[in-house]
Order: sequence, then C-alpha cells, then structure tokens
Amino acid sequence: MTHLYPVIAFIAYAIASVCLLAYRKDGARHRHHVSWVAWALLVVLGASAIDLVFSARAHAIGFLEAARAVLLSLFIIGSRGNVARLLRSE
Repeated sequence: MTHLYPVIAFIAYAIASVCLLAYRKDGARHRHHVSWVAWALLVVLGASAIDLVFSARAHAIGFLEAARAVLLSLFIIGSRGNVARLLRSE
C-alpha cells in the first residue's frame, strides 16, 4: 500500500502537466500575469513528477500528498487547463 501513493501522485502530476501544456486559448486575451502563473504551475508540477521518479524520497509520500496532487489535477482538468479560470473569483 505504501508504494501506491507515489504512483497516484505521479499520475496526477503528469496528467495536470499535460492538461496545462495542451491548453489552447481559442481567441482568449493574453494576460502576462496569468501566463507567468501557468508557467510556474507547470514547472512545479513537472518537477514534482520528475522528483517522484528519480528521488529516494518517493517512499515518504503519504495519503495527504497524493490526495493534494489528485485534487490539484482535478481542478486543472475541470478548468481544461485554463489558469485564468482557476484564478478568477466570482
């Protein structure tokens, strides 16, 4: 069971990264601050996925970190990779 959490976290980070990379703006306005946040989010998610593959710390991943990765991935998938939609408050 302890090896399942790093796999779940890796898959969630990878899916979220691919979703951010696949975003197409389809005529939406370009906003510099949103693109910087999207870039930072992509770097952190990608680095976290790579870290899980090559790090000896992968055995220390617990339920909460895996759940956090899945929730973040679900938020990104729900917005279809649109970071501006994630940052918007209505």
